[in-house]
Amino acid sequence: MDKSPTILETQHLAVGYKSGKAEEVLFSELNLSATEGHLICLLGENGIGKSSLLRTLANLQSALNGQVLIKGTNINSISKQELAKLLALVLTQSPQGINFSIKELVALGRFPHTSWHGKLQKADLEKVEYALEVCEITDFRNKNIYQVSDGQFQKALIARALAQDCPIMILDEPTVHLDANNRYLIMQLLKKIAHESHKTIIMSTHQISMAAELADSIWLAKKTNELIVNTPDELIKSNTLQDIFPFEKY
Repeated sequence: MDKSPTILETQHLAVGYKSGKAEEVLFSELNLSATEGHLICLLGENGIGKSSLLRTLANLQSALNGQVLIKGTNINSISKQELAKLLALVLTQSPQGINFSIKELVALGRFPHTSWHGKLQKADLEKVEYALEVCEITDFRNKNIYQVSDGQFQKALIARALAQDCPIMILDEPTVHLDANNRYLIMQLLKKIAHESHKTIIMSTHQISMAAELADSIWLAKKTNELIVNTPDELIKSNTLQDIFPFEKY
């Protein structure tokens, strides 16, 4: 039995949007838990609400009902500064509007831990170096972000989140713009970070077969406003994955 501590959990969580008095409910009555050192893959069809769920878990979007707890504390009672020390978020993005070297981009992850002047101390620089090494991007650390490939840029975003040194990392479609080889490498990297750095990593993805191979747990979104939670092996044995994604190979 897995005795890893629970880092993030939800209680009767409802996710969706309000428009006046009307509500659009995407998920309801979610009682989820995410444990330390696990890679969790959130799967589901386009438009089913995966990004909305991740945004709600990260407190970027208000819950319709219920609550999100981090280490037993309601996320709404955690200040933005303290939340940035508990949860790192990687959204799908391109480098438009920013002009940094890879190392400078990764170093941004340390700012929740710095004083008001934002100067990096020795301990901060060590975290940055560690993140560069784990994500295997030290060789082009001084290159401008416009000079690297999409896969290298995505690794840099993950390294920035790793440098932030939070117990939780949430990633929304981190492999969406990558070729098949880089998608697999990124997912392998995230599993390595989860297991070796004892992070709780929750990521949404459309890479169903890769998630089935690499994830410790899968949150499988259904059109009935609910999630099925289980290991990849159990979801394959029960044909649950095949029922929702019949054209994938397992």
